[in-house]
Amino acid sequence: MLGNPDSLPRGSAGKLHSIFLNPTGLRAGWRLLLFALVFVIALGGSHFIAIRFLPVLANLMRATARQQGELRATGLMAVEGINLLALLVAIFVMSRIERRSIFSYGYKAALNIAVQRFLEGFLWGFLMITAMCALLKFEGHFTFGGIALTLDLAIRYGFLWLLTNVMVGLFEEGLFRGYVQFTLASGIGFWPAAVILSCMFGLTHLADRGYTWFGVVTAGLFGILACLALRRTGNLWLAIGIHSAADFVETFLFSPPNGGIAQVSTHLFNSTVSGPSWLSGGGTGVEASVNGLLVFAITFFLFDRIHPPRKAAGV
Repeated sequence: MLGNPDSLPRGSAGKLHSIFLNPTGLRAGWRLLLFALVFVIALGGSHFIAIRFLPVLANLMRATARQQGELRATGLMAVEGINLLALLVAIFVMSRIERRSIFSYGYKAALNIAVQRFLEGFLWGFLMITAMCALLKFEGHFTFGGIALTLDLAIRYGFLWLLTNVMVGLFEEGLFRGYVQFTLASGIGFWPAAVILSCMFGLTHLADRGYTWFGVVTAGLFGILACLALRRTGNLWLAIGIHSAADFVETFLFSPPNGGIAQVSTHLFNSTVSGPSWLSGGGTGVEASVNGLLVFAITFFLFDRIHPPRKAAGV
């Protein structure tokens, strides 16, 4: 760990050192600041390298901004790949500084356990979004429609969207529920950190065109659910599975309006949504609705029963 507080000088110098250090090393706030600095530098460097030396990758990244109301898997995959690379660099650097394993920040699990948790999470996410769409259909405001793709295109784009959404899950869970959650929790406790970061996670979605405050609330609830999964299982893999599946169902399978995106042309079903935004989610997505709140409530209840508190949380 950084520093040795037992060797600090007495008096004013000792007080100055106490601002930066505690008995375990560098204080959580300074570690978070250093992590943010490394992440921004790594992100900026990755974008520079892509633009300067990898024109194909750069063009894919620009495609997400050029398409009018259209989101493409290849473009989003390029952006998320850069984001994920920068995040891994920042986590690696901090793990070296703190003399921890890179897996300490929510990734520690045997391979078979990680796969099992991811697949379980994927099932949770799939059922959550499907239940929201089914409720909306029962209320007369959702139609699944016909198949929009031929078999070969369905396989191709299904794989692309699956890979892309897994990358989204890895990046966003690794950022909000990985190093940052681990470090902030070491300073103020797990659940205070979880609430703060879940609120921040919800608020970041306001940057998406068309996002509503209802959507911010449900995004924050998703953050709490992911933190609960982390707390109860001891790692991020279940939360990554939930996140990946929820995005996959909303982009590729049913593709209702999400985050202000009018349409994803490479979706499987020609789904349509109608009704008031408080019921349908409007342009934010089906989760940003009273149906979403109901499904979240049921999910929390069931998850608590299936994954009761562990004797030693370890996170």
